[in-house]
Amino acid sequence: MRLGEKPRTVEQTLWPPPAWQRQLPRFTHEQNGWLYGVWYCGTSFRPARIHGAYPGDFVKRVLALIPPHGLLHLCCGEWHIPGAVNLDLLPRRAMDVQADAEELPFLDQTFENVLIDPPYSAEDATRYGTHRLLSSVAVMREVHRILRPGGSLLWLDEKYPSYRRQEWQLYGLIAVITGFQRRTRVLSFHRKRVRPIGGHAL
Repeated sequence: MRLGEKPRTVEQTLWPPPAWQRQLPRFTHEQNGWLYGVWYCGTSFRPARIHGAYPGDFVKRVLALIPPHGLLHLCCGEWHIPGAVNLDLLPRRAMDVQADAEELPFLDQTFENVLIDPPYSAEDATRYGTHRLLSSVAVMREVHRILRPGGSLLWLDEKYPSYRRQEWQLYGLIAVITGFQRRTRVLSFHRKRVRPIGGHAL
C-alpha cells in the first residue's frame, strides 16, 4: 500500500482474484473493481442448433473470469460446463441436478459463483418447455442463500435484474452481441456482500 493510500475493504479486494487478473477476455476491461466491455460472440453465420444456446465462445470467456470449480450453472439447458454443477428444471442430458431455480436443493453458502441464463420472455419459456418465466426476486433470494459471502452471480439476460442493494453489489456490465438483426444481451455481475448494509457479518 502506497503512502497516503486508503486501505482497501474486503469487498474491494475480492475482484479481481490475483490468479485470474491477467486473464481478462478480449474487449473486457477492469477499472477500480468495475468490469465492463462488449463481447462479440459471433455464430459464424451458422444457425443455433438449440434455441437460446450460448453464443460463440461465451462460456470460454466466462470461465476466464471465474473458475468452474465451485460454480453452480442454473438453467443449463443442453450446455454442460465440466467441473460445475449444472442444473435445470426439466430433464436434460447436460444436467447434473434437476430442480427449480426458485427452490434450490442446496445448503446455505455452498457455492463460490453462480451463472444463470434464464428464459427472456414467455415465448422463450414455452419453446424451452417450462411454460413460465422465473421470478428474478425468488431466484436472487435463493442464490443469495447458497452463495458464500463475496461470491458472484453472473446473470445473462436482455436486461439485468433489480436487486437489493443491502445484499448485493453490482460490479460489472458486459454487452453480448452475436451479429446483425440479433438481440443484444447483457451479462451483469452481482457480488454477495460480505457484510450486508445495515447488518452483521455473514
